[in-house]
Amino acid sequence: MDFSIFDNFFDGVLVISKERRILYANEKAREILGEGVKEGFSCFGLFSICKNCPLELVEEEERGVQVYDVITRSGKHVCLSMSPNSEGGAFSGVIEIFRDVSRVIHYMEEVKRQKEFVEVILNSIVEAVIVTDENGKVLEHNSSAKKVLCSELGEIKGKNIKEIIGLSISELPSEGERVDLYVRTPCGKQKASVLVSRLSVGKGYVLSFYVVPELFITEKEDFKIITKSPKFIRVLEKIKSVAELDVNILITGETGTGKTLLARYIHLLSPRRENPFVKINCGAIPENLLEAELFGYNKGAFTGAVKDKPGKVELADGGTLFLDEIGELPLHLQVKLLHFIQEKAFERIGDLKPRKVDVRIIAATNKNLKKLVGEGKFREDLYYRLNVVNVEIPPLRERKEDIPHLVDYFLKKFTKKYGKKVEGITPGTMRFLLSYDYPGNVRELENIIESCVVTCEGKFITEEDLPEDVKRCKIRSEAIGEKERILEALRKAKGNKSLAAKLLGMHRTTLWRKLKEYGIS
Repeated sequence: MDFSIFDNFFDGVLVISKERRILYANEKAREILGEGVKEGFSCFGLFSICKNCPLELVEEEERGVQVYDVITRSGKHVCLSMSPNSEGGAFSGVIEIFRDVSRVIHYMEEVKRQKEFVEVILNSIVEAVIVTDENGKVLEHNSSAKKVLCSELGEIKGKNIKEIIGLSISELPSEGERVDLYVRTPCGKQKASVLVSRLSVGKGYVLSFYVVPELFITEKEDFKIITKSPKFIRVLEKIKSVAELDVNILITGETGTGKTLLARYIHLLSPRRENPFVKINCGAIPENLLEAELFGYNKGAFTGAVKDKPGKVELADGGTLFLDEIGELPLHLQVKLLHFIQEKAFERIGDLKPRKVDVRIIAATNKNLKKLVGEGKFREDLYYRLNVVNVEIPPLRERKEDIPHLVDYFLKKFTKKYGKKVEGITPGTMRFLLSYDYPGNVRELENIIESCVVTCEGKFITEEDLPEDVKRCKIRSEAIGEKERILEALRKAKGNKSLAAKLLGMHRTTLWRKLKEYGIS
């Protein structure tokens, strides 16, 4: 073969024998690699001592190989293509064609440095910053964007802005005009101050915004109600509208949602606020003592009654009587309570003299009283007497936007109580708390933070500080989710385990192990 055809190539050319000797080097090759590169040298051009030489690969595959960044002994960057060379139909070696790309690499590294520089600046900005194309697809964002938008659990890059905040580019304010508006996030509907700017180079927009605090906080005596949940704020607005009216209220909701707190809040908003707020837990007192606790007794009414004792009803005169866990009230006492509500009068045990009192009744339960009525376990007439106004408290899993604020409140409360120097919680721990379902609601969250503050040895609470039962509960929940995903993949694959493994993105042996672990046949 006449190699002189390569003499005037703008690219460097080396012809290498299968014995790894240079057969030919054009002028450009010598310029790039140095004058030491000469025909007959037992070196493999760009691959110096040939330890990483792909010559065998070219011979075996009978095809070319491309390498995009090889650094020469002189420190230059080159990109290389290596093609098989044949003589008489037999493999005789390779032809290397390469180009000096040092300047391009330099520019690429400079662009990388500039990009990192811009990222540092963006991530130092407290406001959320999002860069989109003209259609609203997210191209870049700073670290504050995910935090402000409560998107720690998912990637926002590549999504349309409409998916992230519930508003399209066309629905956002005009360029250069900062406007307060409501956006939708995984933490719920939030008020945000938004500024839109058009990119000076290329097509697209820069959105900067921050959440405008709209936190409902009320402090009464020694308790505080904190929320920014639209659901819970509607509950509080309903309470405000009926608190001054002398009607009976039934508060419903799961255990730990704050029914007692809400009952006290109603009392403090009412005209009875200067009079007693008296609570009785109908499920915590033995049935044989409950009547005496509720209505009181006279001296000698039974063994041990050595003096007169007023009941909770009398003690609440002029104020509010809070009947917690009303669903636990025995049927025979339901009759007496109904009589008291209707007549505003009662009799102590061992006394025939009716006593009149003026009380407002608030009842609470975590049970379905309507269902208990149908089962004959709760009187229907009493149910309707208590349920003049119904207030249902949403569980914490339905108002997760409150979690960061409740965490902050409980953190300050317990660091002060125990004299600890805990400054906050790590982002990973907050993600855990945001993803947890809280079967015990706000009370459980409070207990979790108290436990963490007590056991935390550092300045920040980590996932390791979380109570073991909470971590186990989360692991069980994740396991249930994984089992459901496996079953769905098997259904789609019509029982083909290899195909199901591909759909799940896991190795077949991993899938078989998990099938055994979850008892899936």
